[in-house]
Amino acid sequence: MDEKHGNFLLRVYELYNRFGIKSITMDDVARELGISKKTLYECIEDKAELVKHVMEMVYRYHGEKLNDITTRGLNAIEELFEVNRYMTQMIKEQNPTLGYDMQKYYPELHKSLMQEQRQRMHDAIRQNLVKGIEEGLYRKEMNVDIISKLHMTRMEYRYRQDAFQITDVDSQDVMREIFVYHLHGIANENGIKILNEKLNTQWK
Repeated sequence: MDEKHGNFLLRVYELYNRFGIKSITMDDVARELGISKKTLYECIEDKAELVKHVMEMVYRYHGEKLNDITTRGLNAIEELFEVNRYMTQMIKEQNPTLGYDMQKYYPELHKSLMQEQRQRMHDAIRQNLVKGIEEGLYRKEMNVDIISKLHMTRMEYRYRQDAFQITDVDSQDVMREIFVYHLHGIANENGIKILNEKLNTQWK
């Protein structure tokens, strides 16, 4: 499928997000799109290929939205607040079944997308650390490579079933605590002042 099918892919994603990938058949997709199954198969080879296109589109969309935040002229701490707000909303809107179905029924695709996401996450965290140091908001003496990997691992650990219950994984409180914990570890006195001001005004 090329870019002109973007709207179709979005509608299929909405189906997957509502009901899970496993339960949605190609007949369901064709019916949702208002086309025959024959026409659908002229555009796509099979369900696996459709899932690949849909999920690649979703990951690309969120990646672009997060990248856009870095172009707004915000300082490093404000940037993290916006990223955290976006990710919290994204997690809130996503059905956990979608991720479970991806991991169980499309493991290779899930692994590939997660590897790409992991690299983007590491790069974004590292860039924010460098930016915060240059702005005089983060501790100059920290090792940005180690801290970026530590924070990325901390974010990923929230999905471990031995660490959190399913309801906790999608909790905004968990996201908030990881976020504040990270900033308290990297910010200097100037950064902590900005952090506390924003916590008082945005997270009362």
